[in-house]
Amino acid sequence: MSNNESNMKIFLLNQGSYRGAALDATEMIRKMQTAHETGVLETYALGETYIAAGLLTSMLKGNDRLALVFECGGAIGGINVEVNSSGHVRGFLKNKPFPLEKAPEDFNLSMLFGPGFLSVIKYLENSKQPFTGQVMIEYGSIAKDLANYYTTSENLPTAFNLSVKFNKDGSVLGAGGVFIQKMPAEGGKAVESENDETAGKLQDAIISMPSIGLSIADGRDISGIISDTFNEFSPNVVGVRNIEFKCSCNHELFGNYLKGLKEDDKREIYENGPFPVRTLCHNCNSAYEFSKNELKELFNF
Repeated sequence: MSNNESNMKIFLLNQGSYRGAALDATEMIRKMQTAHETGVLETYALGETYIAAGLLTSMLKGNDRLALVFECGGAIGGINVEVNSSGHVRGFLKNKPFPLEKAPEDFNLSMLFGPGFLSVIKYLENSKQPFTGQVMIEYGSIAKDLANYYTTSENLPTAFNLSVKFNKDGSVLGAGGVFIQKMPAEGGKAVESENDETAGKLQDAIISMPSIGLSIADGRDISGIISDTFNEFSPNVVGVRNIEFKCSCNHELFGNYLKGLKEDDKREIYENGPFPVRTLCHNCNSAYEFSKNELKELFNF
């Protein structure tokens, strides 16, 4: 894993006609795996979504937030990940562990997704309502389905390369990702290209690049990966950002949630427990416990 303080680089390509980001996500995915106590397949699916969300912070500013929601009929069931402009990523799997009769032979998740939808929800600071775009899941691949969403729904040709590699014991060896997108013009649509050759070459470059997870595990830093992959397109790093697994939950927040329950539910919990009452944050798997005396004060009993 890179020791750089800022683990994501934001860059421009081809004299500013494309934007991109590259992320060393190893530490984030390790912390996510530990917190959520996920197996290899679950870490792979949730980890790739965390990496994609982290990369997309390159387009957030102010107090903007973004959520990636996969709703599907296969064993995965669903994935919900959100990120803010500070680079704090959190989120969860609907099914953990995946209900499988036997483990698949590889990391092709298409059968585990099954039919469903991908929603990209943007909570923009100056907008009264969130913006939600949605496409059907066509590939059962987080990278391909996200690229399809931006290319078809927002008319912004986009590509992702997401990577989580494991040690023999199932722990994370290296993780990272790269994202490139045609720069939007006024109104949000992509800047018209002088030709399609550059787009094709960039697509080939991002798809054919060596495993990012293995490259990071081997000691390659993000700047070197950008330079090696996109050297032909004159990469220009224009920003850095720290991306980390971090949740905003706390004991007080869950206390307020309990205070907001219906009176009958409060009375049932207070009289029957069991104590301490244990609440769990699904976004980060943190537990918060409340004694009977604490509940008496919370509920005004």
